Amino acid sequence: MKYESNQTGWFFIAIMLAVVIVITTTYYYQLGNNPLPANVFQLLLFVFILILINFYKLKIRVDDTGINILYGIGLIHIKLQPDTITSIHAVKTSWLYGFGIRITFNGMLYNIQGRDAVRISYLQDGKLKTATLGSAEPEKLKAFLEKKYKVS
Repeated sequence: MKYESNQTGWFFIAIMLAVVIVITTTYYYQLGNNPLPANVFQLLLFVFILILINFYKLKIRVDDTGINILYGIGLIHIKLQPDTITSIHAVKTSWLYGFGIRITFNGMLYNIQGRDAVRISYLQDGKLKTATLGSAEPEKLKAFLEKKYKVS
């Protein structure tokens, strides 16, 4: 029994590409009174491209190993291995929480776009934890988790 979904953060991609274009244009045309040096340009370009390839996509995979959350090309990989899931709810996150990996008042939040999500409360090593997973199809993810972990 396996579930997998991918979400692409098109808004995030557009913003990051716009930033890269502005940095490149500023360097290429040497704009301003104090133009951007080559080493600063290269560092900025490297950092923003690194951020882009690590956060452009969110993949949620549920299989026998647990709940796997992968961002971008997979360098950021979070694995939740709940002993027991106590509750699962489809929720709408607050726009104040933003996007990405966040610590919130309701536990950890993993999302890439939109406000639809599934909030999971679970026991791991005797501790109650909560994770909210952003999803384009929260009802489908919720139903799969309820079936897999036998939560009613």
